[in-house]
Amino acid sequence: MNAVAPSFNLVDLFESVAKAVPERTAIVSDERRLTYQQLDERATRLASCWQAQGIGHNDHIGLQLRNGTEYIECMLAAYKLRAVAININFHYVEGELAYLYQDSDMVALVTHQAFAARVAQVTPDIEALRLVYVVADGSQREGNADYLDYESALAGGAADRIFPPRNSDDIYIVYTGGTTGMPKGVMWHHRDIFFAAMGGGDVQQTEGPITAPEQLVERIGDEPLVILPTPPFMHAAAQWSAFTALLSGGKIVIPSRGKFVAEAIWQAVNDEAVSMMVIVGDAMANPLIDSLAANPGRWDTSALQVVASGGALFSPATKERLLALTPGTMILDGLGSSETGLMGSKVSASGAPDDAEPRFM
Repeated sequence: MNAVAPSFNLVDLFESVAKAVPERTAIVSDERRLTYQQLDERATRLASCWQAQGIGHNDHIGLQLRNGTEYIECMLAAYKLRAVAININFHYVEGELAYLYQDSDMVALVTHQAFAARVAQVTPDIEALRLVYVVADGSQREGNADYLDYESALAGGAADRIFPPRNSDDIYIVYTGGTTGMPKGVMWHHRDIFFAAMGGGDVQQTEGPITAPEQLVERIGDEPLVILPTPPFMHAAAQWSAFTALLSGGKIVIPSRGKFVAEAIWQAVNDEAVSMMVIVGDAMANPLIDSLAANPGRWDTSALQVVASGGALFSPATKERLLALTPGTMILDGLGSSETGLMGSKVSASGAPDDAEPRFM
């Protein structure tokens, strides 16, 4: 932990929450459940390992991972060093990966074992990339013999390392998916993305954004927000919702194996009393609705208060079907982009006309 006063740096804010609620559950992924203290310790160990390898301020670390605790650990670890986490689409093939690896100036990469063989086809041509860490996932696919085991590297890091002071202007980058041309890295300062997309300390939108970092801890409620992001963390909306949970003392829930499987998502909603689910329009809503309709009474969705969507069409007919199956839930359409953050939202609720004007931030 830093010995200086916290800034609006994302990891400074996270550490203040972790210190305030160390025993509260921060993240759940399959059999792994991490408290805030455990998550912070794993991120610190990983940052310590990277620091020993010469990674530091403004170095770029690629994350080619499915959803899991490792993704969040890596983002926090990078920010502890004032380094920058780079999201990588794990569906990309070799040519696309080569472009993104070069364009992002990565010096290190963390990837799942399932992608290691594909990574190995590209890394020899990327001069700046000198470290690759592999997360075991049960896959038997081989990569490069020089790749490092993620868990071993993390375990070898120091749990009490003090890092150089961070500040609010440290860099956060999220790469677009390339729908408007080649993928490009959208750059933000930590302070700006915190207020533009991660709640600004006002998750319920009732008190207004905080005006000083120290106020964040004062906003931690007794009933934690439980968020289940269904999109991959390589997408901005999933990252933003995850940090919204972490920076409010809430809990991130990751469905089984970090994949979009409707039954696994509803089981997680049931098991973890999820209060907010994040989806991407009809493409995700329809299979979720079909699963819920085909299994009446199988899952308890009574804790689900909000289904938030962004990035794609969420049609009125699909909303009506979902609201009918999840009484008491409201739908929140988010308006924004990687370049703008969350600009506004529109609420839909059962029995209410769907003609309300959007609310802009």
